Amino acid sequence: MNKRLWILLMCAVVVQATNMKLNTPVGISDETYVLAAMDAQVRQKHDVASQYFKYLYEKTGQKEYLYDSLRMYESIKDSSLFSNAIDEALSDNPKDKILLRFQLISLLKEGKYAEASHEGLLLSRETKESPDYLLRAEALLKLGNYQSGYSELKKAYEISYDEETADRMALLMYTQLGQKQEAISFLKDHISAHGNSKVIGKRLGSLYADSGALEDAAEIYEATYELTNDPLIAQEAVKVYAYQRELQKLRILLEKSEVNDPMLLDLYVREKEFKKASVLARKLYKRDANPLYLAQSSVFEYEAATDHNDAQLLKQVIDGLKQANEEIDDPVYLNYLGYLMIDHDLGVDEGMQYVQKALDKHPDSPFYLDSLAWGKYKLGECAEALRLIKQVESIIGADEQEVKEHLKAIKNCKTKEKK
Repeated sequence: MNKRLWILLMCAVVVQATNMKLNTPVGISDETYVLAAMDAQVRQKHDVASQYFKYLYEKTGQKEYLYDSLRMYESIKDSSLFSNAIDEALSDNPKDKILLRFQLISLLKEGKYAEASHEGLLLSRETKESPDYLLRAEALLKLGNYQSGYSELKKAYEISYDEETADRMALLMYTQLGQKQEAISFLKDHISAHGNSKVIGKRLGSLYADSGALEDAAEIYEATYELTNDPLIAQEAVKVYAYQRELQKLRILLEKSEVNDPMLLDLYVREKEFKKASVLARKLYKRDANPLYLAQSSVFEYEAATDHNDAQLLKQVIDGLKQANEEIDDPVYLNYLGYLMIDHDLGVDEGMQYVQKALDKHPDSPFYLDSLAWGKYKLGECAEALRLIKQVESIIGADEQEVKEHLKAIKNCKTKEKK
């Protein structure tokens, strides 16, 4: 029988209690039992996994298997199973510091914080090791003794300079000990001595932002993004730059990180960088299959062009707008398409139909009425064109350059018609 089949058979054993013995066939290697334990762990059968590791400990005497067995119990909701297993292990190994740490974890799980603090003090005095200071700190913090908890965290930090410990210390200083500036300075010193990281950079950025130092917050967020390439951190910097209206910095970061292309598209449009806007909108269309981006890309392509009469350009823009309008039916793009066809004499009648669809949705829009007037002019219906352009003038005046040009042309058209 192959090894994989043995594992499957062994993993089918369901352990109902900690004192139930496993089915342990003769001739199975230790490696196979380890694999069976790992499989049980993956399937969230932590009690089964624990029993396999316990069996391996009893068979080999290797304490790492005993510790693995207890780690499995740590994941079980019934804390009494964990506690009983630790007591049993300690009865044979009362001075084992790893088992004593498990005992502290068990006390914390049971909510026995005062006892955990006391036992943690005894253990940390004996070992002077970081994990024991951290466990005692946890007990003290649960008791609301923030200053003493901080002191224990500091002892652990001065041994390992661990970033997670530094993060907890800074948060404790900032939120509980009234040492806001000290917390910020501490994290800056940590970065200077030990380097930046995702954990430290995020925390320092959040403390800067909370204290109102938004420029510093954005700077550390961006530096942390450069280090980690984490888009979530880049988004934090984006939020700050957007809030501060630091549009140039915002644009550079958005181009670099690609964390918010729709926002970058808005910036390009705001800055009238229509060529870049067209390319980005096309990219978004390919990514999301949203026809709105196809319409935008087509419009921006036209606006970016130096020769608006280029036949290939006009065909591509009109085809793109037609395709997009089949799905979005948006009056803005219906009108744009219609006006383009009218203005360039590329099917004036069809263009008028698109403009009329836009007017059906917003009948009082002066911009859509202007397009309709221009279409009437192109068709030689000068009286109606004049009536419409006068209506536009009454709504928005004749200061708009395009309206002014249309009004002049249509007036000339009327004069010619009278002759």
